[in-house]
Amino acid sequence: MTTLALSTLSPVHIGCGEVYEPSGFVIHEDLLHVLDPADLAESLSDSERKRLAAMADQRDPIGAIQRFFRDGAARFAELATQQVAVAGELAREYATKAGRPTQRDPGGEATYNSFQFARTAFRPFDGTPYLPGSSLKGSIRTAWLHHLNADSPLTPAEEKDKKGAARSLEQRLLGYTAGKFENDPFRHLALADAHPEEDSTPPPTRVLYAISKKKRPPRDDERPSPELKVFLETIPEALPASFLGELRFGPGATIRWEALCDACNGFYRPQLEAELQHPVLGALLDRDWARLISRLLGEELGELIQARQGFLLRVGHHSGAESVTLGGLRSIKILGPRVNGRQTFDFRPNTTEKRYASLTRAGDSGLLPFGWIWVDACDDRHRHLSDAVQQQLGARSRLLREAHQDRLLRLREEQAQRAEAAANLAREKQARAAAECAEAAAEQERQRGLASMTANQRRIEAFKSDFAARAEQLRGKLVNANGEDHAKAKALAGDAAAWPQAERQAAADAIEHWLPKVVRVDLKDERKKLKLSVLRAS
Repeated sequence: MTTLALSTLSPVHIGCGEVYEPSGFVIHEDLLHVLDPADLAESLSDSERKRLAAMADQRDPIGAIQRFFRDGAARFAELATQQVAVAGELAREYATKAGRPTQRDPGGEATYNSFQFARTAFRPFDGTPYLPGSSLKGSIRTAWLHHLNADSPLTPAEEKDKKGAARSLEQRLLGYTAGKFENDPFRHLALADAHPEEDSTPPPTRVLYAISKKKRPPRDDERPSPELKVFLETIPEALPASFLGELRFGPGATIRWEALCDACNGFYRPQLEAELQHPVLGALLDRDWARLISRLLGEELGELIQARQGFLLRVGHHSGAESVTLGGLRSIKILGPRVNGRQTFDFRPNTTEKRYASLTRAGDSGLLPFGWIWVDACDDRHRHLSDAVQQQLGARSRLLREAHQDRLLRLREEQAQRAEAAANLAREKQARAAAECAEAAAEQERQRGLASMTANQRRIEAFKSDFAARAEQLRGKLVNANGEDHAKAKALAGDAAAWPQAERQAAADAIEHWLPKVVRVDLKDERKKLKLSVLRAS
């Protein structure tokens, strides 16, 4: 087993079929705040829920719903379960354009910017990005096939069968026949998914523009063509040894580490150097990044490559057709103009455009290519070179990583506070429910007791209940004598004089206990006036 430490050299986006939906996030202060549907639902008032339901039923719901979340961004951001950095210009575009139609068709139907951000591959249980082994292995396989083919053309039989040529070529180069996949040498090479080191701070991600640029300079009379722009979540460039993986050569493996390094570096290094030196697009690259990568290739990284201590790979979306096809055999479909309503195209050995990661929509400078990574497995003798590479990459990404770490700490604190508040609320709710249950049980018991009482006893219980409620209402204050409350006590004392002795006694006790808690009286005088001693006489 060979342990691998993977560093990103440029932004990486490996598609996973998932997107950040506009109703599942808000953008606030250059951060995409991911919302949990349950937390969001809990935070909405009844009127807001009704508003959202009404919006969903509208003929044109997208704009209204986008505006609802955009306008509440600051408030909803406090509910975030995850935060992703967003290019500043993209954040401003969201603030000004979310919920506004970009155009309307002749029937008045509006079209909106969906603001769907494609996610890079992530772990479902915690949202942490990772590099799938299948993606890494696919890039290695392409380089190995290129190495075996050595720029040779297709055989005459393969030339005749264009549709099956790729499959036939692969079988010929790798030495297996159709249906005999067990003979594929890559079956003996196992490459695990590359994840961040356990208990380390997970790598940040950032949403950028993915923009297209022509490889040739514009002609004098040429109108600028509309350049397709999309939004992608990326793993940023220059993250040193942020992912760890494993490479296993199984029993019967015919591919060896040294040959694998030579194949990958022989295929990908010239492409990276050509990208840095491109006569047109090279000038649009981020200058500091281009200088850093050029210096590393000429010094420490170049020495590691020469010593077969690791290899370059290009992975993920927008790596470019040249990086996923074999030299000498490239036949890339290039779309031309539409003629008489039909799309024209031809096939060429190279693309006419390239996709770049950009912090701005225009992408006039500061561009970065997609997908470059360095796979390191150096031994102790070359550790100083590997450390130097990591230090230089780390210097470029330090501010980004520190800001991400600070956000994570704050987010975890806020989540802990929300969890504690939710737990307290649940405890209070449980306590209220228990109290209500006990109160209901007590009321049932009281009602059963009342049912077994005489009319006089129920009169006494009613007096006690009324005065207890009145005392609670007054909160320690007293009312003046000779009012309504005082009259109730006098009436009870007068009526009780004709009752049986036990009921007279109970009435006297109730009056003596509750009257001074509600009415401002001299209890000694009141005993005489109400003849409580007479009521107690046997």
